[in-house]
Amino acid sequence: MQDTPIYGLNPVEELLASRMRDVEHVYFDKDKKSGALFNLLRICRRERIPCNLVPEVKLNALAGTARHQGVVAFCSIKPYNTVEDLEKITQSVAAPLFVVAASIEDPGNLGAIIRSCVCLGADALLLERKNTVPLNATVARCSTGMIEHLCIVKPRNLEGLIAEHVDSKGFLTVGAVMEGGAAPDRHDFTKPTILVTGGEHRGIPPYLQKLCGHNVSIPMTPRGQSLNASVSAAILMYECMRQRGLPAISD
Repeated sequence: MQDTPIYGLNPVEELLASRMRDVEHVYFDKDKKSGALFNLLRICRRERIPCNLVPEVKLNALAGTARHQGVVAFCSIKPYNTVEDLEKITQSVAAPLFVVAASIEDPGNLGAIIRSCVCLGADALLLERKNTVPLNATVARCSTGMIEHLCIVKPRNLEGLIAEHVDSKGFLTVGAVMEGGAAPDRHDFTKPTILVTGGEHRGIPPYLQKLCGHNVSIPMTPRGQSLNASVSAAILMYECMRQRGLPAISD
């Protein structure tokens, strides 16, 4: 959750009007009724912004004050990039690598994935509107500042965006699964690729798994049960970079 809440009818209205794509979550007083609050709730639901109706006592705790007028919002610490920014990458990079980090709930894991994306050559990170930790101060700290150097997009319709890149832009969609997939070095990662990784508990959500035309699984020793989500993502990104040509290591 974000360190600094934005609360009150006018501030939240302005936030939704000017920085809608950066809004991570909106909380409403479940017992407070007004046309203005209902309109804000309707906007959140229409735009697929995560929102909850909560007791007033929780809203007081979130806002740090009782003067919230029934609504509290939280924003990302860094503005999200736009779909247009993603399109510029698609047009300028010969074989883009986009990583989808689905259902990541731990800010340390998301920060580590962002760091790996920058270090291992991913061109952009795509996030779900829901079920993913927000870009908060902990994520930024765990990325060791790399959050400032990566195109991070949280599209309104992630499923549709991926399908569009597969259908009309020649991308291959590769899912990282626990078992049953090909070994990563047996898959051709030199083509435009969307690498879909799952979260700590749920794996890849079914609505994204059905979009994966290919699946890969990381081989492990018999004693190994699973890998941390950020470690799995880093291993697969390294394989992508290896196939595409490792950068020179300076002395």
